Amino acid sequence: MTVTKQRFWTLAIRHNDRLVPEFGSFVRGEAIAAMSEWRRKGVRRANLKILASDPDLAAIKNAVAALNSALLVEPSA
Repeated sequence: MTVTKQRFWTLAIRHNDRLVPEFGSFVRGEAIAAMSEWRRKGVRRANLKILASDPDLAAIKNAVAALNSALLVEPSA
């Protein structure tokens, strides 16, 4: 029997030019709903990201760190 981990969806919000985890759920729709709440509060879509990872804290931190690293490398337009 193979044990598969569920995907964990994390909403990350840009704060001081870094993305930080704000909300997490095993249900992707809940992360999207949380993103919609932030959009209604006036936060731009470019400052919100939904990440998929394993549910353990280390995996979430690694996913956010990888995205922050990728954002720092992107050339500015």
